[in-house]
Amino acid sequence: MRVRYLLPLGLLILAALALVPANAQEQPQQAALTDFGSKVIAAAIAFFGAAFGAGVAISHAGSAAIAAAAERAEVRTFAIVIVAFAEAIAIYGIVIVFFILGAG
Repeated sequence: MRVRYLLPLGLLILAALALVPANAQEQPQQAALTDFGSKVIAAAIAFFGAAFGAGVAISHAGSAAIAAAAERAEVRTFAIVIVAFAEAIAIYGIVIVFFILGAG
């Protein structure tokens, strides 16, 4: 794993640890988050993962597509399709967020 990916992963872990109440063992009758709050946190984590994954995929696929198109012009259309698949990851993340928030 590269070092530049450790910062967002560390921030995600810190955010998850911050949501755990410190006195959860002392007062079990109080809920830490409401149902809607839990859905919002889950949706934020899902969208963060999808957007981060799409960003990494687009950065790698886009740079490779530009390099390939510079050498051979006939691969340009195929390269654009590959970058569009990477962009679809973020769109799937948005759809999952709507599913999470719309769940009854």
